[in-house]
Amino acid sequence: MPDSIPPTFNKLLDFESDTEIYKHKLTLEKIRNELINFGLTKSQAKVFIYLGKYGSKTASEIAKALQLPRTETYHLVNSLQNYGLVVAELSHPTKYTAKEMKEAISTLVKQEQERIDILANKEESLSKMWKEIPFFMVETDESKSEKMQLLNGIGPITNKIREMISSSKSDFKIYGSVSDLIRLYNSNVFDWIANASTNLKIVISPLNKIPEFLAKFDSDSIRIIASNVENKCFIVNDKKEILIFMRNANHPTRQVFAWWSDSDTLVDMMNSLFELSWEKGEMLY
Repeated sequence: MPDSIPPTFNKLLDFESDTEIYKHKLTLEKIRNELINFGLTKSQAKVFIYLGKYGSKTASEIAKALQLPRTETYHLVNSLQNYGLVVAELSHPTKYTAKEMKEAISTLVKQEQERIDILANKEESLSKMWKEIPFFMVETDESKSEKMQLLNGIGPITNKIREMISSSKSDFKIYGSVSDLIRLYNSNVFDWIANASTNLKIVISPLNKIPEFLAKFDSDSIRIIASNVENKCFIVNDKKEILIFMRNANHPTRQVFAWWSDSDTLVDMMNSLFELSWEKGEMLY
């Protein structure tokens, strides 16, 4: 006989597939991960979801249900109140209620936008103060100093790609899987390239399905190579700089890392790899 008692929250997040509530588990996990992306901690997201699906609760009830220390629970509900995601009821003991998800997300988005606006307003003043300080370094070596940069997250990586496109004068070469190209497309990378004075060349490896947006490209700018290896994605700009994804779009984790460098040796090596793949590749149509 089915159990008529609502499942505990920890049971909902249990990933054993032999329970009747299994269909809700992956959805809850996805919601929790998305809330974390909005800036909440794992515990804050857990408390918010619990209140949203189990109704108003006291801190003691939350602590017991989620198996959290009581002092930590008070800290969590207070922080969620500061975010504007939870309200306290005038009762004794105090009960806490989560806002509706749509209202909560709207609140988080507004707060993040306000933070970005504040940082943007500081750009001019910080730049002015920086220029007022003299440059003390004396260059004694006329040779080129090669540079590298590790980029963590879609935002910094996309910004670096946009910088590369804006400086590109000759060739902008992209090697990657269909998933990598879709991610670049969704980040507006190809729109930026279309407005730049550069020649785009793409090598796709492998091609399991042709994305619709590729139909807009000149088929002469695309080559396909058959490969069982789907973890390569890199960009070469004007034979002067490279960006290599350490975890491409096919990687199982959500975290994205990329490595940028203007090392002549590395740029020449990756450019040669691209050109070799281009020569061996077949046209899209």
